[in-house]
Amino acid sequence: MHNRRRARLRALALAALILCAALLGAGNVIYAALSSEEPRHSGAAGDLLYVAAFSDAGADWDLYDGPQSALIVDEQLELAARRPQTATWTTARGAFDDFDLRVAVRAVAGPIDNAFGVLFRARDVSEPLCDLPALLLCGIERVSPLLGAAMRQTFDTALMPRYFAFLISSDGYYSLWKAQSGKTTQISAWIPAAQIQQGLGAINIIRVIGRGDSYRFAINHNPVALCLPRDANGSSTFAGGKCLEGELRDHYRDDALTGGRIGLIAQSTATGGAGVSVRFDNLIVFSPGGSEDSKL
Repeated sequence: MHNRRRARLRALALAALILCAALLGAGNVIYAALSSEEPRHSGAAGDLLYVAAFSDAGADWDLYDGPQSALIVDEQLELAARRPQTATWTTARGAFDDFDLRVAVRAVAGPIDNAFGVLFRARDVSEPLCDLPALLLCGIERVSPLLGAAMRQTFDTALMPRYFAFLISSDGYYSLWKAQSGKTTQISAWIPAAQIQQGLGAINIIRVIGRGDSYRFAINHNPVALCLPRDANGSSTFAGGKCLEGELRDHYRDDALTGGRIGLIAQSTATGGAGVSVRFDNLIVFSPGGSEDSKL
């Protein structure tokens, strides 16, 4: 009798394992198919990977309206931060590994004490980073966001934006930031730059090159250095033409964030106030390593 019961329990356990394996296998197939919907941009050195002229209603960009908005206006992408000390951003569908991004940008309204620029290695609510315990659950989340949200509560996982942000301001400064695990950190202190065209309506060209975990930056075709703190857990300041508590470097290395989307961001500051409106145009992404790359 006991032997029969043990045999029956073994059979039920084996059947349960086979069912779980089948479900996970099917889930992996479903998730792989869903994931393939997100394009991945890569190519040989110098290849053109992506262009956004914003003349086709944004196409693969995430657009929205409200107190903060991302809209197509006059064939340009306009980001507005109508409340004080808030950030507005949008990302384009598709992941980039190595990239050489350039975009034209101008602030059109609000205070010149503002901040705006480029996001890279970005993942946000529009393109969740699936950190659930199984690919099956990730696939379910893509099919049913409501069910996915419930699962995240069950597994106590947070959906938090992550990105690097290279920012400039209309009063002539630039800086580098990182958002990760619910925390935003200033990587490079705000540095004044004569190459930034100041004031509302002034057009500036922002360029960011990412190769693996290494990044370089340029404004209006001029490379710019970063003021990076000596202590990884500390901070630096820039004053009197010197990087204090840090070192000036022509590149930044960080392997914390890999892959991800590119995006655009505009922000109102505590000192400048609300009403920031910024327009972006002619965004182009190449694969790094072309002839133009050597000029930085």
